[in-house]
Amino acid sequence: MEAVGAGIYGTLGVAVGVPALRFLLAPLRRAGGDAAFLRAAPLESIPAGKPTRLTIQAAHRDAYMQHAVGPVGSVWLSRDGDQVRCLQVICPHLGCGIDLSAEGSAFACPCHASAFDLSGRRRFGPSPRDMDELPCRVSDPDEQGVRWIEVQYAEFQTGVPDKRSLG
Repeated sequence: MEAVGAGIYGTLGVAVGVPALRFLLAPLRRAGGDAAFLRAAPLESIPAGKPTRLTIQAAHRDAYMQHAVGPVGSVWLSRDGDQVRCLQVICPHLGCGIDLSAEGSAFACPCHASAFDLSGRRRFGPSPRDMDELPCRVSDPDEQGVRWIEVQYAEFQTGVPDKRSLG
């Protein structure tokens, strides 16, 4: 008789527990997924050879809500002809905003003195790795003939060394 009771309670536990667990984990499933390429700026608006800081605008979903179009983060865009490079503004050390030096020859984190060259490579300071590079591309001309720089925006974990330096 005890085995029958244990079987009934076990079945009830699974019948209630599985849906409850799915409910509790649903926000984590919704928050993931591949990031889309977002329009950042017309190609011609970025001067060649001079890094330009841009705020990326997009509608986005966090774990619980869908948000209207608004700022989701910032990037540094550098252009050489039709080639574009996109670097995350967030310092890999502790998440401060990386600035362009006054003379425009390097990037610097004002919080803890990490420095990076214009390609985003770490020069010195406590940053554990280079600046994070984001996928970007230049679109075909739209209906008005404008070619857009599109960025696949993401934020990365701070304080984590680059895998290449782990040997």
